[in-house]
Amino acid sequence: MESLSFYENQFIKADSLISEGNSAEAKELLEEILSQYPDFGKAHNHLGWIYYNKLSDYEKGIYHYKLAMKFDSKYAAPYLNYTYLLIDIGRYAEAKQHIDFTLSNLENADNSSYNSELGRMAEYEGQYIEAYNYYKEAKKNALNPNFIDNMNANMKRVKDKMSIFEKLKLKLK
Repeated sequence: MESLSFYENQFIKADSLISEGNSAEAKELLEEILSQYPDFGKAHNHLGWIYYNKLSDYEKGIYHYKLAMKFDSKYAAPYLNYTYLLIDIGRYAEAKQHIDFTLSNLENADNSSYNSELGRMAEYEGQYIEAYNYYKEAKKNALNPNFIDNMNANMKRVKDKMSIFEKLKLKLK
């Protein structure tokens, strides 16, 4: 049996393969890693990402994200990836609970990204003032200029969707 460091290097290789767009080879490598180290959280996260984003197998994506969070509870990526998946499949109540849990328990949680996702859910639900406020909050602690531009675009879009009364309410706050 190879050492853990060998499989850590294989994981880095799989991560690069995903970045290069070679998800099939990455998937094989990740499955090989997990056959030897079934508790390798980062490998579960990446496999979950492949199932979710490349194969549209949401249940397998959920399964691997949950294992990633279980086995590597301080690794932030699966928490956010799981959030994206839940929202994309319309499981908002679960997503909100998950976000609350994550923001309360994960030290390195990216508040800006979670506020953006709360905004996205509020927008989908037609809660435009709430969405606007989440996007504004997301922008507040953000450092990435592209993310900030995206939040400004989101805020403008939801403002355009607001009724005249909602716009007045927003101005009076």
